[in-house]
Amino acid sequence: MQSQDLATLREFRPQVLPYLTEGAPPTLGKVTSQLCTASQFDEPQYNQWCAELREEPAYKRKQWEFVFICEALSQLGMLRPGNRGLGFGVGKEPLPAVFANRQCRVLATDLDPSDAASVDWIGTNQHSTQLSDLNERGICPPDAFQSLVQFRAEDMNRISPDLRDFDFTWSSCAFEHLGGIQQGLDFFVNSLSCLKPGGVAVHTTEFNLSSNFSTIEAHNLVIFRKFDIDALANKVRTAGADLLPVNYHAGDRPIDRHYDIAPYSNTHLRIQLDRYVFTSIGLVAVKR
Repeated sequence: MQSQDLATLREFRPQVLPYLTEGAPPTLGKVTSQLCTASQFDEPQYNQWCAELREEPAYKRKQWEFVFICEALSQLGMLRPGNRGLGFGVGKEPLPAVFANRQCRVLATDLDPSDAASVDWIGTNQHSTQLSDLNERGICPPDAFQSLVQFRAEDMNRISPDLRDFDFTWSSCAFEHLGGIQQGLDFFVNSLSCLKPGGVAVHTTEFNLSSNFSTIEAHNLVIFRKFDIDALANKVRTAGADLLPVNYHAGDRPIDRHYDIAPYSNTHLRIQLDRYVFTSIGLVAVKR
């Protein structure tokens, strides 16, 4: 990919937090739980998945989340014909269509539009209310999509007990909007009950690059710290699964050291809200 013009971005120095520069930067070649970094955009897997997503590759962390979820599930053998996937808070994302195009059976869920908490998503056209919203790009042939994908309303804070025996689950930047840190961590752990043994959960969320102590915790947005992710790993283990080791390296490219501020540009990997700079993190768990 072309080098990003950094003229509109501000410089950020992640070395104030030592764990952001320890070890080697993460790679899509061997996915683990990891941060969004610029070097991953130059890997062949990135272009391949963007082609399936029908998007032009760009330095966008939300695009990275889609690619990360696809690559993690693919490497762990989940995107096989007939496998069952469960998506949470899908909005109008293209992932259900991508997975159906791989002949997976998909149940896509989103918040009931009558719930007051969904108003912001509806206002910004990010909320899904019907099955056709999920194949707007024509990624999957319509007949196959209708056959393989189902849609229903679901509250991530109260996962229905009938959602069981899925091969994989996923969400893209959804569980930071559930009311607080504890609610987000609880969702991740509770969602493991939806998996069959050996199943895989891949979820992305917001990660605080500025502090491992203070952070943003509001009813509609949480920025998780290393402290929270480390605590999650223990909770996941207790629940009978394993969180793949987290690579906290924040990258070593120029764009990794810069962040965007409101009004945000179309291209950025890190943004600032209040006094915190944050990016996306992908978390992968395998049920024992």
